Amino acid sequence: MSGGKDHTVPEPVTRATLRQYRHSDAVTEITVFPGRGHSLTIDSGWREVADVALAWLGRQSLEFRGHGDGA
Repeated sequence: MSGGKDHTVPEPVTRATLRQYRHSDAVTEITVFPGRGHSLTIDSGWREVADVALAWLGRQSLEFRGHGDGA
C-alpha cells in the first residue's frame, strides 16, 4: 500500500520493491491511495485502508479473526 503523497516512502520506491518480488512465490500487489501520505493506518480515512487490506486477505483465502471469535 502506498500513499500517493508519501514523501517518506514515495510510490516509485514501493513499486521498485514490488518488482523485486516478481520472481518469488510471494503474493504481492500494490494499492495506491492518491492524495494520502505515509501514515495510512493512523490518519483519517484509515478505515478505507483497513477495508482494502481485509479484502486483499480474503482474495488470498486468508481472513482476520478478531477478538471474541474464538481466535
